[in-house]
Amino acid sequence: MIEQLGISVVSALPPVSKDNGDFDGNAVIDTHGIKTGVLYLIQCGSLAAAVGSVAEANAIKVQECDTADGEFTDIEGAALSGPIAGDKDGKVYGIFVNLRKSHKRYQKVAAPHVGDGSGTASLLSILALRIDPQIAPELAADFGLEELVLA
Repeated sequence: MIEQLGISVVSALPPVSKDNGDFDGNAVIDTHGIKTGVLYLIQCGSLAAAVGSVAEANAIKVQECDTADGEFTDIEGAALSGPIAGDKDGKVYGIFVNLRKSHKRYQKVAAPHVGDGSGTASLLSILALRIDPQIAPELAADFGLEELVLA
């Protein structure tokens, strides 16, 4: 259990349904003033196909940039181990970006994308928890997650 957890929550992707394409509404997260890190919680609803970044065959990943509207690049190590399979209904995944390392001010999840569900939409949402705890998270189990990536 993490004690004295200081958190502000930002909706990185409001709950949305999509079949075969990029989910709409992906937001840029401003990390200004956050000293510890950002935990991206990827929440799966009912999935009809695999979910990834840019394409359904790619792992969900987080990118960064110096400006909110510039060219975003991948953050090393800030990706799940693979795409989220279409049978992972109700699962929650996490990517923690440690801001104590050198990172740029603006971040976002790279183009969340779902494969072809043959007319059946998949549901997904992403929350960004901007964290300033006295102790940084280390285990997926601390948050009740399927997977937690520390970058």
